[in-house]
Amino acid sequence: MGLYAHLVLLPLIVAGHAMPLGVACGYLGFTIMALEFSLISKVHSVSSAFGQDALQRFHRMMGLVATLLIAIHVALMLRAGYPFAWVNPIDAESPWAMRAGAVAMWAVFLLILLSLCRRLLAIPYQWWQFTHGLLADAAILLGLAHLILFGGFAAAAPMRVVLAGYAALTVGMRLWFKVAKPLRLWSRPWTLVANIAELGDSRTLVLEPAGHRGFVFEPGQFAWLNTGRTPFHRDRHPISMSSPAYDEPGHPVAFTIKDFGDWSGQVVPTLEPGARIWVDGPYGVFSPDRDEGPAFVFIGGGAGITPLYSMCRTMALREDRRPVLLLFGGRDAASLTFRSQLDELSTQMNLRVIYVLEHPPANWTGETGYIDAALLRRYLPPRYQRCQYFVCGPEAMMDAIEQVLPAIGVPRSRVHTERFVII
Repeated sequence: MGLYAHLVLLPLIVAGHAMPLGVACGYLGFTIMALEFSLISKVHSVSSAFGQDALQRFHRMMGLVATLLIAIHVALMLRAGYPFAWVNPIDAESPWAMRAGAVAMWAVFLLILLSLCRRLLAIPYQWWQFTHGLLADAAILLGLAHLILFGGFAAAAPMRVVLAGYAALTVGMRLWFKVAKPLRLWSRPWTLVANIAELGDSRTLVLEPAGHRGFVFEPGQFAWLNTGRTPFHRDRHPISMSSPAYDEPGHPVAFTIKDFGDWSGQVVPTLEPGARIWVDGPYGVFSPDRDEGPAFVFIGGGAGITPLYSMCRTMALREDRRPVLLLFGGRDAASLTFRSQLDELSTQMNLRVIYVLEHPPANWTGETGYIDAALLRRYLPPRYQRCQYFVCGPEAMMDAIEQVLPAIGVPRSRVHTERFVII
């Protein structure tokens, strides 16, 4: 994080105290945008420290900060006397330096608008992903052209070295993500051996490594699946492992995928045994292997049960007798993915499962409604403050649980969450 802060502020440090506020906002907006891709390029040394979901949220926050800085930059430049017509990239009277800057500005604004309104506009994920990358590349390259062509502080030799460094970093990260990683995955394909229908509109894909030993992962981690004909296909999806985590490589790995439409509802059900799939992983820090405790409380809902199920299966495999309380919220009985498997696991390990239904059937005798403070107090063990808590599920549920647990005395350091919401 210290390195990130220094890279963001480096142009201001090189320029010294002479840079006006409006110009400084423009440089800061550019440097943040130039570093955005490095946050989500799945570099293990970075993702293993913070978790890919945390980096995604930070990426989103810094994108909004960059957009605000660019808007302030434009406003202050216009206030300083620059022609308003220069924000129009097709104005024939505008210098090329201003045209490049204007296109970069509008690319950033459009990128943020599409990201914030993707669900409202019903933009398919793969098309949003494609336009997101295209607009980001345009904003960075044209922003760099704007700085260099305009001159000013960018005309000084030290600043040109700095800008060249940002350009090299951006191109290097793109080559790593778009070329080097796919080439590496091409030599390590996986073969689909089973496609199993599950409760909750979900399917489990069981994969075996083809011509290599696979990988070792921690329970609760995830990987990016690519079902394209080659690993260069742009359609990649973060999916949690649902199989137990073995201590040695070479075992099959299972991924459970809920039908959310598009790829998960249209492509996944059609995959047949023998299909070749590309797996980039493992990723994530959402694992009890990293946060040991005398007991665990797992809280899940919807597709969020998948990493929790992997944790339970791993503890059963390891004959781990530490107590586990699993609170599993669902819309109805048909939405409880892995229900029968969890009931079986509760006979093999020290696991207690509490199902909570929003719309229970007439003969339901279990809990109803939502997982709230009152329900937690009914089931948490006496020394529940010492437990480690792992929470994964719909965003609304996670927002609520992250507020409820500290309110009943659970230290925030013992609450671990993972979200897969992509901007």
